[in-house]
Amino acid sequence: MEILIGIIFIFVNVKGETGATHMQSKCRNTELIDGVSVNCSGLQLQSIPDFCKKNNPEIDLSIPPNKIINLDLSNNAITRIAQNPFHCLYNLRVLNLENNDIKFSSYNESLFSSLVSLHQLNLKRNRDGFVNDKVFGKLLNLEVLRMDDSSGNEFGEPFSLLTSLHTLDLSGITGKCHLRHIKKITFENLIHLKVLDLSSCMIKYIDNGSFSMLQNLTELYLSYNHELGFEPLQNITFNLKNTKIETLHLDNIRCFMGPGTTLCREHLGELSQTSLKELNLAGNRLEWMEMGVLNGLPKSLEKLSLAYNKLSTGMYAFEYRLLTSLKELDLSHQLNPPSIVSKIFQSCNENQDKHSCSTEHVSNPFIKSERLEKKSDLLITFYMPPKLEVMHWESSRLYGSLLKMGIKAMSLRSIYMKNNIWYNWIGPLYGFENVTTVDLSMNFCNNISTEFLTYFTNIRNFNMSGNYLGKSLSLDHSGLTFRNQLNLEVLDLSNNGIYILHNGIFANAANITHLILKENRLYKWDVKIDHMRKLVFLDLSDNRLTRFESPAMQNLEDLFNYGNKNLTVDLTNNGLSCTCSDIKFLLWLRSFKSNFKNFGNYTCLEDSSPLHLSLNLLMTSCKSFLVWYIVGSVSCSLVISLSFSYLIYRNRWKIRYLRYIANKSLRGYHRLQSSCSEGFEFDAYVSYSIKDLAFVKNEMIPNIEERSDMKLAIMHRDDLAGEIQTTNIMDCISRSKRTVCVVSKNYLESDWQDYELNMARMEGISARKTLNFVFLILMPDVCQSKYPRKARDFIKKGYFLEYPDDPVGKRVFWETLRNEIKKDVVPASNI
Repeated sequence: MEILIGIIFIFVNVKGETGATHMQSKCRNTELIDGVSVNCSGLQLQSIPDFCKKNNPEIDLSIPPNKIINLDLSNNAITRIAQNPFHCLYNLRVLNLENNDIKFSSYNESLFSSLVSLHQLNLKRNRDGFVNDKVFGKLLNLEVLRMDDSSGNEFGEPFSLLTSLHTLDLSGITGKCHLRHIKKITFENLIHLKVLDLSSCMIKYIDNGSFSMLQNLTELYLSYNHELGFEPLQNITFNLKNTKIETLHLDNIRCFMGPGTTLCREHLGELSQTSLKELNLAGNRLEWMEMGVLNGLPKSLEKLSLAYNKLSTGMYAFEYRLLTSLKELDLSHQLNPPSIVSKIFQSCNENQDKHSCSTEHVSNPFIKSERLEKKSDLLITFYMPPKLEVMHWESSRLYGSLLKMGIKAMSLRSIYMKNNIWYNWIGPLYGFENVTTVDLSMNFCNNISTEFLTYFTNIRNFNMSGNYLGKSLSLDHSGLTFRNQLNLEVLDLSNNGIYILHNGIFANAANITHLILKENRLYKWDVKIDHMRKLVFLDLSDNRLTRFESPAMQNLEDLFNYGNKNLTVDLTNNGLSCTCSDIKFLLWLRSFKSNFKNFGNYTCLEDSSPLHLSLNLLMTSCKSFLVWYIVGSVSCSLVISLSFSYLIYRNRWKIRYLRYIANKSLRGYHRLQSSCSEGFEFDAYVSYSIKDLAFVKNEMIPNIEERSDMKLAIMHRDDLAGEIQTTNIMDCISRSKRTVCVVSKNYLESDWQDYELNMARMEGISARKTLNFVFLILMPDVCQSKYPRKARDFIKKGYFLEYPDDPVGKRVFWETLRNEIKKDVVPASNI
């Protein structure tokens, strides 16, 4: 029983697998407007299916053969072809038999005889590259033929019948090609050709005028025929003026190894009479060009590539401006040779160049110097081709500072100069007003001046990535660097070591759509961007941001709600902070998660856990601490307020004094600093209560002023008219050598005298550097009780006299007081 079950299981399994194989091996059909496209590629077919046979498992039986217009049989294992397998596919237009194992040389002329509507035929990468010419005789509508030629075949007379054939692809890049020697008769039967691709065909010899009979030829590709060298260039270009040539690729026609080469006028002289629009001379070890080579190129030339050479500076460079129709110039990858491995293992023996360039020196009329507004300010100006639109100068080891200079290139729109060593961008660069795209990435630049981009007023796409501009941009507080880039749309500042950008750095760049700041060291983001209403993508990934502050959140929220609602922000790989103090930010982030790229992949800095999971835990754990946060915040605020109030109260007199000094300074007041009596207007200012005025008039004035040459400042006698009282008090104190306070009970009860005593104290401490500036007269009504608290610091130091009751004591008192006033006030070392 178990054996029977096993046999059934195996049978079912094998049957299932067989059925699956049949499903997988079936051709795929696509309905087109005027027919059906059948794709049988990659099915390991060993023969071409019979599309005319009704019972065919490989194809859909519901498709009539006359409906098939495209048939792809590439990448199979087809080795044999049945007799006339395409006899019913008379509407077939495209047939692809590439990459099989078919030996076409063994088939006769009837192979494709039924394909009367065929337009495109691909036979590349099969067993041999030889095809009987008669096989193609019936393909009268054939337009594109892609095939191998590994035997150096000549295209015989049957090809002359193919009057519609305009493209012949023999390229060894996509197939197998070994022509070696092209003769004048090789393509004489293909006079209708427009495109001829002979790249990587191991060609070494080309007879003179081999392409001159191809009157309709517009594109000729001879790239990667490393043994050609420059010697056959005259043969290649001979009488191309009889063709319609527009594109000529002569790149990589020299061996990897060898000395630098020179291009002479004779090499390309025949091209001057053509209508050539594109010329590619890349990868030829080209080091120098004879004067007149560029001038001799046709004026119709629109695109020129000299990339992957090792051009040195020479006078010939100033002839570029003579290419009056040139729109694109590629000088990239100079001094970037192939790898040493490629050089060593390349088997190559190029033709020796027998041409020698003229050593005649030609003066240079193409560089000019212009003067700016300042006559001493000389500006070097380079004149470019007048219609030049695109300039490639990448990876060419250009080294130095971009200093002040100018160009004349009114049509220039794009400049690509990445991967050089322009390490210092100073400028300004004149003549760049029409440029819209600039790539200065990977230039090791560590400084950009605020004047560098002054004249890039129309720039829209600027790539500055891969430099070291972090420090330079961090010093721009006012947005001067990008102040004139009003039309800027895409700005790439990634991988620049930027750690901070100030708020207004992009203040004038309101039209930015893509702002890329990834792979920097930003730890804070408070850049103002809410004016960028067209912003589509803000890339802050791979930085050190832990959170957004409220202004940054409000900026983005305004854009999410009122700007571009499809704005996407990328914070991937930033390690966001997930603590209770960050809940506001995290909740805001979650509320706009649809605007944050890869939000589900954001992680927390603390434990690398997914942010959306950590937020739910925080919401629970942080609730229990909310009351304590509130109590703590209120308590801290109360303690700070009380402490601040206490400090203000304790230093209230000092604050009042400093305010007086500040007001006087603003009015041009300068304090007298003399330590002798002659340096002050008064010898002493008398501070007294209005109720003790009689004592001042009847006792102090007679005993001090009338019995000596001293002068007292008496408020009710010497104050300045028109000034407020507080100002008068301070003026009198500052203009007096000493201050004498008549301290009675009336004095102690008066607010004004309290003000005078404390202001005198502050004058002594701050200006005179001693409390001895103030001297007290303690009246009998004060002496009979405890000394007043507000005057204890003076009494403790002995700066006082008690007024006596008896006449003898009064004489001694006044004599002592006069002597005390006369003393010089000496600053104390420690008050």
